[in-house]
Amino acid sequence: MSFPIQNFTSKLLKKEQLTGDTYSFYFERPRTFKFVPGQYIKMVLDIENPDDRGTSRFFSIASSPTEKEHLMITTRILQSVFKKTLGSLPIGSKVQMRGPHGIFVLNEEDARPRTYLAGGIGITPARSMLVYMRNKNLIIPFTLLVSFSNRDEIIFQDELNSLSNEFRKIVYVITSDEGRIDEEKIRENVSDLLNSLFYISGPAGFVSAMEDLVKSMGVPEENIETEDF
Repeated sequence: MSFPIQNFTSKLLKKEQLTGDTYSFYFERPRTFKFVPGQYIKMVLDIENPDDRGTSRFFSIASSPTEKEHLMITTRILQSVFKKTLGSLPIGSKVQMRGPHGIFVLNEEDARPRTYLAGGIGITPARSMLVYMRNKNLIIPFTLLVSFSNRDEIIFQDELNSLSNEFRKIVYVITSDEGRIDEEKIRENVSDLLNSLFYISGPAGFVSAMEDLVKSMGVPEENIETEDF
């Protein structure tokens, strides 16, 4: 399923601090804007003196298509001019957006089990998928293994725990305590390895390492979808 790309203006409704440098931003969702879980938007900000990366960025939509009142993006506010401008936007500010974009999506007509490997902020598309599956009562086996450097960086934990059930499994891997996601952790939590569709998202280094790992475990390349942040 795909929806037409739109250009639209959206108003900032609220922002919420999740960790020391990670925030969720809730923007007004136009009634005509439709997307598939896992897609992203392009945001353009009015910046007088932008850095070399310019005045726009791409953000995964962390909210679900079933959440009609807002579009949520979640990101770390670091030192770039763009991110500082985003972090300081007053409530009610209007920004330009374009989307939806992307093919890293949940196809609800495909009943194969899903295994999602996320590194840090790469969890945002998974949040959209999990909320969507709950709200649509989809019976799709879905295992999320998400890696954070330490416990202070975990986001969405209470909400994701509430989304877990016999079909949706959430596993947190804290690298400072127990090391990275590895073959043992995957085999321990994924029962139907070779028939699962794998999603991998996060920093480029994480995505590359996880893709190499699951291929070495025998997962066919056509069963692997990736998106790096």
